[in-house]
Amino acid sequence: MTKLLQVLIAAGILSISLFTANVYASENANCSRDCEAPTLGVTDSGQRVIDNGIAINGRTFEVNHQIQTNPTMTITTGNTAKVKLMIYENDGVSELRHASIAITDYQDDKNQNDKVLISFDHDFTGAQSFDVVDPDGFVKDVNVKATQLDQWRTEVIYSFKAVKPFDTSSLVVEMWDEERSSRSNVFLNAIKATGDEVVEYVPVQSPYVPPPLQQVNDGTAPQDVECRQGLELVIRVTGQPACVYPFTADTLRAWGLVE
Repeated sequence: MTKLLQVLIAAGILSISLFTANVYASENANCSRDCEAPTLGVTDSGQRVIDNGIAINGRTFEVNHQIQTNPTMTITTGNTAKVKLMIYENDGVSELRHASIAITDYQDDKNQNDKVLISFDHDFTGAQSFDVVDPDGFVKDVNVKATQLDQWRTEVIYSFKAVKPFDTSSLVVEMWDEERSSRSNVFLNAIKATGDEVVEYVPVQSPYVPPPLQQVNDGTAPQDVECRQGLELVIRVTGQPACVYPFTADTLRAWGLVE
């Protein structure tokens, strides 16, 4: 084999190798599936498809960047707060699978401490559900309502009451679709709660105490009959026990009707 022929063969092999490498590079540069994730503002190509993608207690904000700073919205403990998302899904509203909001101490994607996480899920059958992770009890009365506005847009409203104050926190939104294409938005210093902690009064249920005559019929001596909390045992002149309020007991004694 002449040197010229060897050179030509080597050049041909090199050309084929370079062509193959370029083909794979081109394929790897392009997603093999729908990679457009749900968005609150613009698509990957920069086209704006949603205006005012997020609202906190009625104040709307344009979503322009993956991480952006909005004016801090203050909510008050005991009052209902609402966060509204306007979500665009390029494959249609039925393909939106998940949208969550987290009230969090955010430093970066690997360092965030969620105070509250409220997740909305929409499965392939159309069933909707939501879940709340709130280990320190910052909120109550949580609800999530999703409304399909048109073929592409879904409005998701998260409502809750803060029961504990919390410092200025970021709001992190996570979304994905049927193809698991996901997008997150971070709104720095977006929300805080002020006011006193809401402590609910839980009435203590008194244990059941049978009526006095039933206790006697069950073998309890009249003087050993137990009364419900707040009542006083008296023994009538007939020997029968009764449970009455203290002021009634005093009146009955004054009239000589009880021992």
